[in-house]
Amino acid sequence: MDTTTQNKLAKQGEYLNTKELLFINEYIVSGNATQAYIKAFNVPKSRYHSATVLASKLKQKIHNLDKLYYENAGLNARLISTVIKQAMAAKKQVIYKGIHDYPDHTTRLRAVEVYDRLVNKEENRGNQPSVMTGLQIIIQKELSSKK
Repeated sequence: MDTTTQNKLAKQGEYLNTKELLFINEYIVSGNATQAYIKAFNVPKSRYHSATVLASKLKQKIHNLDKLYYENAGLNARLISTVIKQAMAAKKQVIYKGIHDYPDHTTRLRAVEVYDRLVNKEENRGNQPSVMTGLQIIIQKELSSKK
């Protein structure tokens, strides 16, 4: 990883040490922050919970880490939007006096949540409550009315 990339990863005024860079490399390969932290910092498996907390804090320090992971995995905005569009059209089949297709609201709601998390990642960090989109509200109303 070159110096320019390292500088882009660290938030303004912060620098990354060797173990943090190793964490980044491990995370980009696996996508699992806890496992990457355990490998990079040689944490014993008995300290798994601590590694989870520390990995989360380190991820907050590093700018665009998830974006690097997605790029390394071959995921781009076009592919993600295509998958989300397909999920928004998801239907489930119910076999009761014939085969009937019904909208799969659970899958659709999950697609909206994933999309919202990807698009508004930086804004939703911390303890700020996530704002629901109009579509999420409509889907939730439909789900609650079916129960």
